[in-house]
Amino acid sequence: MQKKILVLGIAAMMAAGAAQAELQAFKVNGETVSVAQQKALYDNAVAQGQPAGPELERQVKNMLTQQTVLLQEARKAKVETNPAVKANLQAARNQVLVNAVLQDWVKKNPVPEADLKKAYDNEKRAYGDTEYQVRHILVKTEDQAKNLIKRIESGTDFTKLAQEFSEDQTKVNGGLLGWVVPRSFVPAFGASFAALKPGEVSQVPVRTQYGFHVVKLEAKRPAQSFPSYESQKPVLRNALTNQRVQQHFLELVKKAKVQ
Repeated sequence: MQKKILVLGIAAMMAAGAAQAELQAFKVNGETVSVAQQKALYDNAVAQGQPAGPELERQVKNMLTQQTVLLQEARKAKVETNPAVKANLQAARNQVLVNAVLQDWVKKNPVPEADLKKAYDNEKRAYGDTEYQVRHILVKTEDQAKNLIKRIESGTDFTKLAQEFSEDQTKVNGGLLGWVVPRSFVPAFGASFAALKPGEVSQVPVRTQYGFHVVKLEAKRPAQSFPSYESQKPVLRNALTNQRVQQHFLELVKKAKVQ
């Protein structure tokens, strides 16, 4: 319970909310819990999707009551004098400061829109212009795969063989992977179906770390499943921000005088 309360408190202090609540300061063993403390938790909970209102106010009050009691007990026990506790507190303080300077740098150096669009175009280009509807049968040995290929060439239904022999969970759907692109798989597997014509089955087993695959291309179509730019912007912004932050602080480290 203590860990849950403390984590929630830290998260609340890092988030801002706009919810309105009828909050009032209260005391726990003579120690005041302010409206500001309650509002930080309350607003963060609302921002995370919890319904505003008296019930949430009650929950916030209970959480802060428990936290205050535990902190009072910690002070009575003078645990802050314990060397290990001191070290942990210092480590936590250092991490807060590091997070703060990171957030400050990100705020002052936002990712340009042009960089987001470029990253999106690169991802879309790598995705490819064609999507493939693929089936496969996964078995443990090459001989098993070769035998299945012979049976398929003799007229045995691919779907039925997949349902009977495949080691992959797609066996329930006759080995169907759906509409996919080569980059979603290991190179050998992706290249195998990209080289086929609709209706064709690979003439040789495809080996991956999972075993041996018999691959069939059902159909192909112009790519249409790649997500829109607007839907991907938050993901791209986060990825590019992380890259920029890492690069910036690596450069700072390189410039540091270490003696």
